[in-house]
Amino acid sequence: MKNLRWGLLAAGTIAAEFAAGVEESKHGVLEAVAARSGDRAAEFASRFEIPKCYGSYEDLLADPDVDAIYISTPHPLHGEWAIRAAEAGKHILCEKPLTVSISEAEKVIEAARVNDVFLMEAFMYRLHPQIRRLAELISCGAIGEVRAVDVAFSYNFAVPRLTDPALGGGGIFDVGCYCTSLARLVSQAATGQDAVEPEEVLGMARLDENGVDEVAFGLLRLPGGILAQLACGFQLTQDDHIRVYGSQGQLYVPKPAWIHEMRKPKTSPIILTPEGGEPEVIEVEATQGLFAREADHVATHLADRQAPELTWAETLANLRTLERWRAAVAR
Repeated sequence: MKNLRWGLLAAGTIAAEFAAGVEESKHGVLEAVAARSGDRAAEFASRFEIPKCYGSYEDLLADPDVDAIYISTPHPLHGEWAIRAAEAGKHILCEKPLTVSISEAEKVIEAARVNDVFLMEAFMYRLHPQIRRLAELISCGAIGEVRAVDVAFSYNFAVPRLTDPALGGGGIFDVGCYCTSLARLVSQAATGQDAVEPEEVLGMARLDENGVDEVAFGLLRLPGGILAQLACGFQLTQDDHIRVYGSQGQLYVPKPAWIHEMRKPKTSPIILTPEGGEPEVIEVEATQGLFAREADHVATHLADRQAPELTWAETLANLRTLERWRAAVAR
């Protein structure tokens, strides 16, 4: 497999994490970076020894030496630049959420289809061995019939984009999307279905003066009769976790793959407690950093145009769930 030459569209914090991942990957190289400021792009390029830097996104898309674009702009800009990247013939890895509406997501997917390019939403946690092992344990019946799942992802600090409705602010789109994705994955593993959607979505939130959800809780009724309890926010101190409850036991992940310390190669535990039995610690080893794994996953599935864990149908199903959750808390 030849190296996939990456262009980074935006030069923020998450772009830096991805750039470091590409450096560690087996099949990726950093070819170019673009930012709204030429100075910012130059500083970023110097930091990662990227050969080209641009002060405009248009110049990046026009570079013939760039094969794939990693998009990490604020959420409302994802759709526009994903479509323009597709029209430029570039493969696309776009940070979550793919867009801030279903209608726009459908346009992005159609652009990828028409222009015959790869497109994946960057839910890197789904590729972690920890999450794959969790799904295997559920599907093989390790805790019997799955009854409920409890997922939490939050932090207690605000950055300007999170408090601005025009920038897609709020905890649901920023971190709640991981909660909906994981809860739906549990249902998929338990039922053998793909891209499941909840039958019912309820929610409550603490809204700021701009109507942005600082703290949000959700309840989902999922296929298989599974109930999901979700908690997220950017003004909330709690321990991130995953708990899955079944008729014959439970699974507990104290350090989900999305938290920062799990993004580097290391071993993580899944705790299996059978009904009436003693807890068993299942150690799951990750030998590759999460962003390096993500970059290689794109390279591996480039010819398929979709990634198996993160298909276009999966992206749409999760976004529809997020829209329903946001609508529920806005009432």
